[in-house]
Amino acid sequence: MKEEGGKEFLEERSQAILGGVVGLVLALGAYDLMSISVVKWSQLFMLLGFSFVTLAFILFMWYIGSEALDIVPQDGQLFGLNIVLVVFLAILPFSTRLSLHSDARELGAKFLVLNMGVIFALTAVINFLVLRKPESRLVPKGVYADMQAYMFGLPAGALTAFLFLLAPLDEVGGPFVDLGISQRAFGLFSAWGVFFLVIIVATVFIRRRTPASADGAPETQEIGGVFHSKTRTVNNTLFEAALGLSAFSLTDLPVSTMADLIPPLAHFGFLFLLIIVFWIGFYRVYAAIPVWNEWVDFLTTLVPLLVIFAPPIFRLAVLPNPEARELGSAIFPVFTAVLALANAAVYLYASRLRGRDVTVPLGVVRELRWWTAGSLLLAPLFLASLLIPFDVTALWHIPLRVVAWWISLLFFVVVMRVASRSTSSA
Repeated sequence: MKEEGGKEFLEERSQAILGGVVGLVLALGAYDLMSISVVKWSQLFMLLGFSFVTLAFILFMWYIGSEALDIVPQDGQLFGLNIVLVVFLAILPFSTRLSLHSDARELGAKFLVLNMGVIFALTAVINFLVLRKPESRLVPKGVYADMQAYMFGLPAGALTAFLFLLAPLDEVGGPFVDLGISQRAFGLFSAWGVFFLVIIVATVFIRRRTPASADGAPETQEIGGVFHSKTRTVNNTLFEAALGLSAFSLTDLPVSTMADLIPPLAHFGFLFLLIIVFWIGFYRVYAAIPVWNEWVDFLTTLVPLLVIFAPPIFRLAVLPNPEARELGSAIFPVFTAVLALANAAVYLYASRLRGRDVTVPLGVVRELRWWTAGSLLLAPLFLASLLIPFDVTALWHIPLRVVAWWISLLFFVVVMRVASRSTSSA
């Protein structure tokens, strides 16, 4: 009994320390990258591409590393290696920023691919060590197959990143050559792409050859419960970080009088409501599916990862710079539509999920379907705001598009509230 209590304590330690730190790294990384000044579409597309791949890479590598501690929480060596991994992950957004926006872009690109290669190699070591543990045989079949596939993908990604160190130092590349980004910096995309391609192919072959495991065994269900708990912890951390970023990303707005405080506060209120609406809704999914499921795990992590980008992108739409404001006011409705569609995918999958350990009551299924429909409605509402000229303002010089976003979000909240009450009374 004492041993079980110690194991639970170590699991909680790993989730709290590493999960909290990585959430902070992602939030600061998003702000650090998205605070780069952009005045034209090519800069914005390049910035969004590098930012999303960087943050997705951080989250994925941390997930692989922390998965080892979920399986063997009492292993001090794995805990120490995960701490070192988080340190290198924290440096990655800075490396990306150097390669995009500095006077030493060539040096930044070299640092970027070197940092990425080390992260791949270190994660491969962590994954290799946990596969040697007998506890790894107790994980669900799909997870064990993925861990074996990582042993092919991680070295391939590391090798690809290190190979980009051979690219000429002063050679620029990419779809927007005029931006002067070093060819080496695109090792970020190449290494990430090679890693994904290899693990997809390896996973297909490994899962076919892996015999059916006893996923219903108590030990396997226990580890599945740890994975489920970690997913909720990570998602909560990402949403919390996005809320903090909502206030931090609006500090660049000029304030000289009391009246100047109204627009930033209104903007923060909008971001706060947007994030909270998506966040609270997830607890319906957690309640409906109280067990670990890899697709639910993936979808419910994708949405918070996208939410992290909401404050920095919204910041562009309200900056005094007219060029940045035009870009931000055009890209934010599209981004929110993508976010709403990803949110709809979560509820649609949850409403259709059937399995041995999952039985969703009919009333809950109706509510999940309502959230699916509401999210699908929210996407075109935000896209419709593109019909409003970006330079038209309302009271307190708040852009009329932002007012339209407020109306769309409030309409969504009211519709979901009415739907929730009608479902619960049915």
